[in-house]
Amino acid sequence: MNTWHSRLKLGAVVGLALYLHGQLTASLPNSVEGMLIFHGSAALLDWMLVRCCSNFVSGTLCEDMENLCWLSMLANLFGWVAYCKYVDGMYYNVFMTGHSVVQAIRLLLVDGDNAANSNRAGLVRRTAFRCAQIYP
Repeated sequence: MNTWHSRLKLGAVVGLALYLHGQLTASLPNSVEGMLIFHGSAALLDWMLVRCCSNFVSGTLCEDMENLCWLSMLANLFGWVAYCKYVDGMYYNVFMTGHSVVQAIRLLLVDGDNAANSNRAGLVRRTAFRCAQIYP
């Protein structure tokens, strides 16, 4: 089971990675080459996060965070292609902001693996109704 310490560490690594990437790429020129460096380095950063997720968390949380990183890599590819096609950058920015919020929320959700108080327990499949519970 993933502890709050491990979740906090992974959240700090992801947040620090986002912050550092933003600071290091802030001075890139607004050109095809500059945006290739921006989106390529963001995808590379996501790949490194995929590689280190299992060092902090395990189980479903690890798989979900890795899948979110893979989605971010794909979004960075589409972001660069959209830039080359003169699509407004607002769509990329809104998607990536929402993606970061989803990552933060996923870190807060309790695991469904072995957690007694899982938020996802019983969402689709509920426990069977037993008459003995009502009428002892």
